[in-house]
Amino acid sequence: MARPRTAPRSDGRLVCVLGPKGGTGKTLTSCNLSVALALAGQKVLVIDLDLQFGDVALCLGLPPEKTMYDLAVSGGSLDSDKLHDYVMSHDTGVDVLLAPARPDQASAITIELLRDILVVARATYDFVIADTPPGFTAEVIATIDASSDLVMVGTLDSLSLKNTKLGLETLGLMDYDPQKIQLVLNRADTRVGISQHDVVMVLGAEPNVFIPSDREIPRSVNEGVPITLSRPQSYAAASFHDLAGILVGRSTANGEAIAAAASGQAERGQSRSLFRLRRK
Repeated sequence: MARPRTAPRSDGRLVCVLGPKGGTGKTLTSCNLSVALALAGQKVLVIDLDLQFGDVALCLGLPPEKTMYDLAVSGGSLDSDKLHDYVMSHDTGVDVLLAPARPDQASAITIELLRDILVVARATYDFVIADTPPGFTAEVIATIDASSDLVMVGTLDSLSLKNTKLGLETLGLMDYDPQKIQLVLNRADTRVGISQHDVVMVLGAEPNVFIPSDREIPRSVNEGVPITLSRPQSYAAASFHDLAGILVGRSTANGEAIAAAASGQAERGQSRSLFRLRRK
């Protein structure tokens, strides 16, 4: 595919959601963060970069009618109008560029095409959320290089924390600005014998956002309705709104206000995040 005809302005924020180990909740975070940003009035695109086994379509309840593979084989130059032709739209207004429907189609997505997509997307959207596969693949490295922000997702277990630490060290070797990294700890209240102090000792930093366990989260995934929509007053939903608030440059309190507004009926003070509860 040819390079874009023009050089669009890179005004939008590119948020790379990363987790060296599978099963940490990257896709869950990407989808709920995207919905939270859209509810905050941002124009959002999610790109599913797990090119062989992407799950963004399932998490958002979208049929894979158009995918990145269709864009790759369409030929011609890429601009915002053409990109729009190949995205799916969620009810919240979030646009989604889905991963190929079959693993064998992944090879059609070249690094050059990916870089073009990121340039055009950032010129078109306020936020571009890239949901990545485990590990530092070529696609992941290219996205990290182009990103303005990075969300590192880990869980409260020794294997995940070890790999999260290695991931942070790898980002350091890539000279990635640590001030642009947001640490997210998923299933943060699981009782597995690892304390918050242990997490800080292992990672060398305190997570920015704690996402609590919630039995409604697996149900929301199975139903294709993000928990920010299905249970907007829950602590889990508030945590995703907190992350969105951080990324748009707002305080945690403002992130909670967005969550309350999204529910339309939350009582004052009810949507406090687990992060704030732990700080008391």
